[in-house]
Amino acid sequence: MASVLLLVLLGLLLYGILFFSYRRFFVFQKQLHADPDLTLLLIVRNQAPIIEGVIKELLSYYNTSPKSFELVIFDDASTDDTPEILRCLSRKHNCTLVFGQTPVGIKAMEKALSICRGKVIHFFLLTERVGLRTVTSLARCLSRGEKIPNFGIAYASGVMSGTTSN
Repeated sequence: MASVLLLVLLGLLLYGILFFSYRRFFVFQKQLHADPDLTLLLIVRNQAPIIEGVIKELLSYYNTSPKSFELVIFDDASTDDTPEILRCLSRKHNCTLVFGQTPVGIKAMEKALSICRGKVIHFFLLTERVGLRTVTSLARCLSRGEKIPNFGIAYASGVMSGTTSN
């Protein structure tokens, strides 16, 4: 009698372990394929001197956010070391990397937006000389929901930034 009861308890325990393992795996898989809350989109051209620092700062800032996010980088036909730096960074960090063959400027925005999955997209067009801290400062403003003066207009710092919804 005791051995039957022990066998039943062992069966229930095994069933519970399998059930919760399957459920945990299913929830984890669903989270992997779920659209992120936010897409951080960088459209860059010839930013070799600062691109690594910009990406590391942005990842450091957004990794502390409770929102899920993805990083999408569109290289608009850089002629300096930017593409190689981006390839190296993409091996270290989880990001989507797209390379344009010819510079298309503002039209790169349309191409890049089409691959973003986030519900909200924070975008940065970095095609001129840009200060290292400028992008991070603007990202913090956008994530707090603050309005950026002259929204959608290229700043003297070489950054055009803003937010859009998918």
